[in-house]
Amino acid sequence: MHLFSGQRLYFVLFVFILLTAATYYHRFPTGDDAWFGEQSYWLEKEGVIRSEFFRGIAGWEKQLLVSHKLFLAVGALFIHFFGFHLPVLQFTGLLFFSIMTAEIAFYVRSRVSAENSGFVPAILILVFTNRLLIKMSFENRPEMMLAAFGFGAFLLIRNKGNKLHMAAGGMLAGLAFLSHLNGIIYVIAGIGTLLLLKRYRDAICFGIFSSLTCALYLTDILLTENGFKIWWYQFRHDPATQAAFGFQTKLIQILTYPRIFFHSPEQIALSLLLVYMLWVQRNLIRKLPSELKRFSLILFFSFWLITKGNGGLYLPLFMPFMFALVFELYKIRPFVNTGLKLVLLAYLIIGIFGTVQLIVKNHKLGFLPDTYSKLRKHLPGKTTGVVPLTFFYNEYEQFPRLLTHENYKLYAQKKNMTAGKFGTWAYKKGADFILMDYEFNAESYFPAPGTAGIPFYHLVYFDGRFAVYYK
Repeated sequence: MHLFSGQRLYFVLFVFILLTAATYYHRFPTGDDAWFGEQSYWLEKEGVIRSEFFRGIAGWEKQLLVSHKLFLAVGALFIHFFGFHLPVLQFTGLLFFSIMTAEIAFYVRSRVSAENSGFVPAILILVFTNRLLIKMSFENRPEMMLAAFGFGAFLLIRNKGNKLHMAAGGMLAGLAFLSHLNGIIYVIAGIGTLLLLKRYRDAICFGIFSSLTCALYLTDILLTENGFKIWWYQFRHDPATQAAFGFQTKLIQILTYPRIFFHSPEQIALSLLLVYMLWVQRNLIRKLPSELKRFSLILFFSFWLITKGNGGLYLPLFMPFMFALVFELYKIRPFVNTGLKLVLLAYLIIGIFGTVQLIVKNHKLGFLPDTYSKLRKHLPGKTTGVVPLTFFYNEYEQFPRLLTHENYKLYAQKKNMTAGKFGTWAYKKGADFILMDYEFNAESYFPAPGTAGIPFYHLVYFDGRFAVYYK
C-alpha cells in the first residue's frame, strides 16, 4: 500500500496549479526583479550590461563584467519584444520553473511502470505546494534557470555511452554556468559523477563540451579593454562576494552552510521530508540509482566549498534532486506511517499557508507600477532621484538618472546609517529628490514618518506611506 494512487491526485494537482497561478496576478516585485531587470534593460538598449542604480560601486555604471550573462540576455530578449514591464521579466522565472517541473515529471515517469503512474501527480503536488518554489517561480532571478539546466544535464548523462547525450549534458551544465557562476557546481557534479562511475570517455566528452560552453563567459571580457583586470576588480570588490574572501568570513559561511536547507519554514518543508525519508529508509540507501546518489552528493559538497552565501534562496539549485531522492526513497519500499503523515501534513500546511500569504500580500500592496505611476505627479520631472529599487517598474525612463537606496547601503556598509548621513550622501551624488516607501521598502535610516526635513532636503509630500523630499 502507498499514498500515491487514484485519479483524485490529478484533481488535487489541478487545484494547486490554479492556486499557484493565482499568486502571479499583480505579484509584488522584489529588489532583485528590478536589479536584474535594470541590467537587462541596458543590455537591450546599449548592448552592455551596466547599472545606473548603483553608480559609483566598482565601476558598474560603465560596465558590469561580473554578471549573470545568459540570464540577463534572456531578460534583454523579453524586453526587446515585450517591454520592461514587471510581469514580462517575472516570466523568466516561470519559463524555467515550467521546464524544471517537466523534467521532474519526466524523470519520475521514466522510473515507474504504467500501474504506478500516480507517482507523477504526487510528486508534482509537492512541487506546486512548495512555498519557496511558488514564490521564486515568478521572480526575475536566475535560480530557476540554473535548476532547469542542471537537472537537465543530470538527466542526459544517465544514458551510458551515448556521446550525443554526454555532449548535450555538458552544454546544459555550461549554460548553467553562463546563467550564474554558481552553475559551476553542475559541471563539477557531472564530471565527478562520471569519473566515480568509471565512465572515463563520457567524462571527457562531458568535460569538453561543458568547458567550451563555459568559455563563452569570457566573450565580453575579451572584447573590453583591460577586461580581465576590470573583471577581477569587480569580482574582488563586489559587496556580494566579500564573504568568500578572508579565512574568518569563509569559515563562517562553511560552518553555517546548512542554513540554506533550514533557513525558514519554506526551506524546512522539503528538507525535513528528505531527511525523514533518508532516516526511515537508511538501510536501503544503497539501492538508490548510482548516478542520482553521486550527482547529488557532489552537488551538495561542491556548493559548500564555493558558496559566498548561505541564504535560503539558493535551495532551488538542489530541489529537483531532492524531489528525485524523495521519490526514489519511497519507491524502493512504499510505506505509510504516522511520521510520514505528519511530515507531509506539515509540508502541505506550510505550502498552502505560504500560497495564501502571497495572494493576500499582492492584494494588500496593489500593483506597484500603477502606484508609482500615480505618484509621479509629486516628483520633479527630468531630474535625478534616489528611489527604491522597485521604482524601476515602470518609471525608469521617466527620469534622466535614478540611484537606489541600496546604493547608499553598500556605500555606508551598515556603519552608523542615519537619515542625516543618507541626505548628505544623496546631495553629494547630485540627487534632486528622494522617494521613501515606509510600507514596502522601509529602511532603518529613514527619518520618522512625516519629518519636515533632513540635511539638504525638505518634505514636500507625505501620504502616510510615501514621502518625497526635494533639494
